[in-house]
Amino acid sequence: MKKIASRKFITLVVFASMIVACEQPFLPEVTSQPPEIVVEGYIESGPNARPPYVILTRSQPFYEQFNTQDLNNLFVHGARVTIADSNAEQLLEEVCLSDLNPLLVNQLLNQFGLASDSVMVDICIYTDLSFSIAGEEGETYTLTIEVDGQKLSSQTTIPSHVEIDSFRFVRPSAVSPDSLRELRGYLSDPPGEANYYRFLTKVGDEPWYPGFNSVVNDRFFDGGSFEFPLPRGVPRNAEVDPETFGLFSVGDTISIRWLSIDRDQYDFWNTLEYNAINQGPFSSYTRVDTNIKGGLGIWGGVAVSRYTLVVE
Repeated sequence: MKKIASRKFITLVVFASMIVACEQPFLPEVTSQPPEIVVEGYIESGPNARPPYVILTRSQPFYEQFNTQDLNNLFVHGARVTIADSNAEQLLEEVCLSDLNPLLVNQLLNQFGLASDSVMVDICIYTDLSFSIAGEEGETYTLTIEVDGQKLSSQTTIPSHVEIDSFRFVRPSAVSPDSLRELRGYLSDPPGEANYYRFLTKVGDEPWYPGFNSVVNDRFFDGGSFEFPLPRGVPRNAEVDPETFGLFSVGDTISIRWLSIDRDQYDFWNTLEYNAINQGPFSSYTRVDTNIKGGLGIWGGVAVSRYTLVVE
């Protein structure tokens, strides 16, 4: 049974993209198959960590069309979802937006960086608002899901966090409008270990958006210290203006969520967002990687930092 509480809400994670030239394309089969359970769940560490949460939906045929009610029906209810670390196991509680009054919904949407008009469905998640199991770097977390006679499982370890050393704003070019700036960060990557990163940005009260190249590994710069661009994220269905794409306006207050992620999440977002970009009649399809046994999706440990800057 779902319970009403004053803090019961976690947002969906918005989409990002990363093109991978070496992925194996395939053509989805148009066959009638029973839907699978799709998992998206995270446990975070850091001062800006959110409570652990899991979103459960059902897969749908590749070419099927949706309306709002169809999307509402995708959420899986009544599952038994647990997270276990080396010391304890915690049962997660199911919470939906419809459990909350409108004022509280708007407050929580603002807290998590979502515009009130951007949520068109009754989002339902499984979460532990008590932080009974808090995310810690180096700790391994086992996710177990039991629903409709099925059992799904996955494991993730929160990686050591690598923070951004510093930021600066630069004018993109001499001919660019003086009101626009590019954001750059300076990073010192630890030598001798594989590191994977992801970032999202938001301006003011807008939602969190990932950049088009929001995930990266350190394969080519292991142990290096360097400056790199952090382009402004955009929604995937937005029309892109080449004159302003990825740039911020002088005077804006912006926030950056900088994530250290594991290899499974890197592969998941890489393949998922490759498909998001490569659409159209001449595009190829890529299988989205998963680390969920018995289902699809991702269970990921994340170390997170959040930065707030004024564009100068």
